[in-house]
Amino acid sequence: MAGLTVGVANPGTLSMGSVPAGSRAGQVYWTGTDGNIYLKTNTGVSNLGSAQQAQPWNLTLNGAQEIADPNPGGGGGGGGAARTAPAGGGGASFPELNRGAVNNTQLAIDQIPSLLAAALANEETSYGNTTAGFNSQEQAQRGTYDKSTETNQLNYDSNYMDSIRAGIKGFGNMLQILRGTGAAGGTAQDNVQDVVGGVTANDIRTGADTRNTNQGALDASLTSFLTELKGKRQMADDTRQNNIRAINRDSNTQLQDLYGKMAGFYGDAGQVAQRDDFMGRAGSLTRAIGDNSKAVVSRYDTTPVAVAAPQLTAFAAPAAPDVAAVPQDGQVGSGIFTMGRKRTDQVTVPTAAPVGV
Repeated sequence: MAGLTVGVANPGTLSMGSVPAGSRAGQVYWTGTDGNIYLKTNTGVSNLGSAQQAQPWNLTLNGAQEIADPNPGGGGGGGGAARTAPAGGGGASFPELNRGAVNNTQLAIDQIPSLLAAALANEETSYGNTTAGFNSQEQAQRGTYDKSTETNQLNYDSNYMDSIRAGIKGFGNMLQILRGTGAAGGTAQDNVQDVVGGVTANDIRTGADTRNTNQGALDASLTSFLTELKGKRQMADDTRQNNIRAINRDSNTQLQDLYGKMAGFYGDAGQVAQRDDFMGRAGSLTRAIGDNSKAVVSRYDTTPVAVAAPQLTAFAAPAAPDVAAVPQDGQVGSGIFTMGRKRTDQVTVPTAAPVGV
């Protein structure tokens, strides 16, 4: 503390606590381990407070000599002498600083950052596990959709070819009947072709309708799943942000409490500068705590989205036109194309008489 010379113009007229006014010749002062200035006078040792508080005493200009702390392990009091209050203290004494409490509290303060980092890391792990589960669900559902879509298309392709084959077979059978009756060709054959073509086209159209119905159900199922899953993802994002706020709030609350304890320890020992410092630190956390006061740590909703692909509608078997049957009651064939006796007579009577008849 050599050079503590800032003070009032006429320090000899001052009197503070138990420190007498006038010349300091022969008196000594030192800086205690607590940072305060101590002055030894005829009547004992006086605690002048921090360097800033001791400035009005202008110790060096009044002849006081600076020495080393005579009792460095005793909290700065020097030989166990009573410590008196600085200006405004009314002469009341302060207890020694509780070094054990200060050290333990500082140790807790130093641990806060690592505890906060661990809590935030754990939150990120929980969030990551939740989103990974959602990703697996989506992948499985899309796989089901793709497989069902492929199956639906393959079923349609198979039904289409069955319809074509059935039409070809039916047309062939009818032509065979017409040839047997002598009615092949001309209008009769055109009629057969129209009838078989209409049945075949209907089979193909029915198969296409079934395919489209199945695909619409598959699309609706996947859309419903993705919509619900999107909502769960949004909830997970909201939960993560809320939990981070709650974790920071709890950490700041603990830190504020520890700062308050430290301010109390230093205040009890009369160390105003240190007390005010920790009080300032505690106060600076108030707004952050208030901003996150409504945040509550919540669990993530990891339940799967219970949406599965619908059952596909079976394709109807194509109708196979078949007139290869035994004639009955004068009819030729049966099923979609028949020929009565009158029609048979008409198609079997020669259209022109032999030459010379």
